[in-house]
Amino acid sequence: MSDKASKHERRSHRRLAIRLPLEFHKKDQGRRSVCRTMTINISTGGVYFETTADDIREGDDLDLKVGVPPGDGRFPQHSKIATVGRVIRSKMIEDKPNDKGVTYTRYGVAAQFQQGFKLSFADNVSSSNFTTL
Repeated sequence: MSDKASKHERRSHRRLAIRLPLEFHKKDQGRRSVCRTMTINISTGGVYFETTADDIREGDDLDLKVGVPPGDGRFPQHSKIATVGRVIRSKMIEDKPNDKGVTYTRYGVAAQFQQGFKLSFADNVSSSNFTTL
């Protein structure tokens, strides 16, 4: 069995390749160190994102807030979904220069959701409030 096939078989949730605004911080650090980025993919079981935060380790619990854009009457306004995710993988991806030529290291982080989702509707939640790394 190939590695690709065995990875697919281990996943019990369909992943959606979608970029949504994401805020996160380690549960033990509170909101004093909130990081902002975008999801790479997400499912009902977890999320994958990239960040420049270099202190995220396997086993860390993260408070996660995913921005959901309005659409089709189901979400009439911007909203956020909040949950807790446990880091199951954090791997350095590459050093890459940004648009100003400054080189930074990125990390790919996979987190598995640990509890149900809390949905909040807010007029002031918009993707412009998030910064992409």
